[in-house]
Amino acid sequence: MIDRESLDGQQHNRWFAGRRDFFVTSMLKGFYRTASGFLQIYQDYLKTGSVPYDEIDKLVGTENRKGCLWRLKDDCHQLWRHGDAAFELNGSLLDWIVGSLFHEAMKLKENIYLFEFYAPLAHDRKGVWRQEIQHFCGGECRRFMERISHEVDRQMENLGFMFGRAIYLLRTMLPTQAHNPLLLRYLIEHRDVVGELWSESLDDIFKDMFHGVPESGYCLAAQSYFDGNWYEKSLDACQEALRLNAHCDEAMQRRGQLEALLRKTKENHQGNFR
Repeated sequence: MIDRESLDGQQHNRWFAGRRDFFVTSMLKGFYRTASGFLQIYQDYLKTGSVPYDEIDKLVGTENRKGCLWRLKDDCHQLWRHGDAAFELNGSLLDWIVGSLFHEAMKLKENIYLFEFYAPLAHDRKGVWRQEIQHFCGGECRRFMERISHEVDRQMENLGFMFGRAIYLLRTMLPTQAHNPLLLRYLIEHRDVVGELWSESLDDIFKDMFHGVPESGYCLAAQSYFDGNWYEKSLDACQEALRLNAHCDEAMQRRGQLEALLRKTKENHQGNFR
């Protein structure tokens, strides 16, 4: 008898495997949004010494309203949680780091809530009810909040360090995605992401991904654009390849094909208005 649950799982795995390039690219987009969001929080923290609860809550979210870090954790789990670490070691490590980031951020969120909403009570002696609290707790309330404050500082430093390691690890994984045209297209269309995350040019990234032949990255993206009928973008990618290597046969051939195709399309378009 066929195990229906096992069969459904196999079908899902095949469906997911066929769309893995899309999910990896989506993960990178989510990673950039998350890292950028935390970096802004961290920079403000260095200036002010405080972390607004609303900002960290937006980053993490809740079960019913997931923030970008929560969604990133889910995406990494989906990609690498059940994979073979022997073959996808960096992916498994990234999944572990992002999961650790998420749980550390959850603890930070709770501590910030305690500090933001309860610290004023611990330090305020006005009002009969608050005086009773002070009489009951004494200085321990203030000392507790001081410990929470130190814990917030430690957690922010931990998150900053771990995000840095995740950014580095993701960079080392890029060569394994040289076959992923969706990722290449995303990097071409969002060069600012490359600069902000890794302080490198896209040419340097492609040089590493394609064994010292960066024009190959642009050619593969041009092929993908062409297959999707994005002819202008395909031509732009060919031009980028030829900028790096004026004698790149693949780029020259495709450029000629695209220029003829675009010229014919323009002529047909003009003819329709005569």
